[in-house]
Amino acid sequence: MDELETDDPQSDDQSPEDFFFTAVLFESALGAVAILLGWLLGPDTRAAIPEIDLAWPIDWESLQPIGIGLGYGLIATIPMLVAIDGLRRLPWEPVRKLERLSDDGVIQSLLQLRASEMIVISLCAGIGEELLFRGWLMPWLSRGWTAVQPAEISAPMAMAVGLVGSSIAFGLVHPLTKLYIVVATVMGFYFGGLLIWSGNLLVPITAHAAYDTVQLLMTARSARKLQTA
Repeated sequence: MDELETDDPQSDDQSPEDFFFTAVLFESALGAVAILLGWLLGPDTRAAIPEIDLAWPIDWESLQPIGIGLGYGLIATIPMLVAIDGLRRLPWEPVRKLERLSDDGVIQSLLQLRASEMIVISLCAGIGEELLFRGWLMPWLSRGWTAVQPAEISAPMAMAVGLVGSSIAFGLVHPLTKLYIVVATVMGFYFGGLLIWSGNLLVPITAHAAYDTVQLLMTARSARKLQTA
């Protein structure tokens, strides 16, 4: 979600309302780009998303993969939150530098948003970024590598290439600090691993959105406590 977080001084003049609409449009655009790339270059970005049967009467069994994806995604959020909490407790300057990012003007605008707006941005980030990096880029890299060396590359090796490439790309588009790039890359591996394990893109989408939501709400709460102290 943090591609929007820059050090551009002009960003400090952006109101929370403007930032909200900009963030929603940006993250939604990532999803649209992912779908367009899947249509133009393949593979289908939506291939790992369970289909919803709109026929009447409702086939509840067809909704089971959706419920499972959402449930597993929420559960998968817990290890990330625990790991980040542990990282923040380390007496290490790169961690302190990461904590000081909350003083940035753009992030201040973000933290002034309503809780409901933070949730909407997190949902858009989870959907948009996961469609792009796990829904399209990871399988595209896997398929492309197999096409280059069809006789020498096994399916697991091709999948590993896609996982590594998409995770590194995910980290590089979060260049807040060197540590944040590493953390985002590790999260990319985690989200990609969730997709490989489940075969359901809703799992990393939900985990990503839920993680962003919790982090934003907790950071905003801490910032408000400091302001009133």
